[in-house]
Amino acid sequence: MMKTKAQSNLVSAQNLISCKQYTDSVHCSYYAVFQYMKYMLAHTDRRPITLEDQNATEGESSHENILLKVKERMQTGYRNERNFTEAVRLLKRERIEADYSGRIFTDVESIDCKAQAESLIAKLKTYFGNL
Repeated sequence: MMKTKAQSNLVSAQNLISCKQYTDSVHCSYYAVFQYMKYMLAHTDRRPITLEDQNATEGESSHENILLKVKERMQTGYRNERNFTEAVRLLKRERIEADYSGRIFTDVESIDCKAQAESLIAKLKTYFGNL
């Protein structure tokens, strides 16, 4: 289910970009990555975490918790792990700005966010396999 949601969010991001709804597309780009991370955690052979258990965290940022759990399982070396987490956090900051500030994203910015989301998902597939 999460994989389908992630794919749908990428399609939605592209549709919003095509309709010049650049700021709204940033939200979809980020959530595509977040949902794909949740999917990978549930389906990896590296200490999988059920969706139910992923959703049961209390007192923590669920998004940061999911990211850290993915990072723990990447096994790709410090530099790749750091670069991946920094890229996800940057995309998350863009999503927060898109959702909660008065910032209006440009076409270039929204296309960059979508490309970043696609790149991060491709990295997840490389690190964990195309599950």
